[in-house]
Amino acid sequence: MTNAEILSTISTVAQQEKIDEKLLLAICKVESSLDPYAVRYEPAYKWLVSPREWASQMRLSVATEETLQKTSYGLAQIMGAVMREYGFLGKLQACLLNPAIPLAYSAKHLRRYLERYGIEVEAIAAYNAGSPRKTKGGMFENQLYVDKVSAELRKLRALT
Repeated sequence: MTNAEILSTISTVAQQEKIDEKLLLAICKVESSLDPYAVRYEPAYKWLVSPREWASQMRLSVATEETLQKTSYGLAQIMGAVMREYGFLGKLQACLLNPAIPLAYSAKHLRRYLERYGIEVEAIAAYNAGSPRKTKGGMFENQLYVDKVSAELRKLRALT
């Protein structure tokens, strides 16, 4: 994908989910440096969605389905298990060939957090950590991530 195609895909997906295109772009920049084919295996991830059933449906070993669900995909690095949670019925390997698939699910995921928390910075924290958990000092547990996305978002918004 060219940079223009990446930006166009992000814009289209953001419009479909009715979320701020610049927010989605900022997350993509931080998560993957705009690499649509980025993947990362996260072995400690534990919130899997019915791996035995999915393995059977996809004609995979349970270990393979678990590995695929513990992998983050694409521009916004969404977990395979989260895609399953949102109803993705296909083979997770398809994310490696079609970056629009994981991006669409990432946007759904982000929209859910924007709706749930109503505060953009809390949605950013939740996108990365599952919820906007704070320390006793009032900082987000993933404050570095929140700061990176927020800084990128400020830059993007300053351009308009």
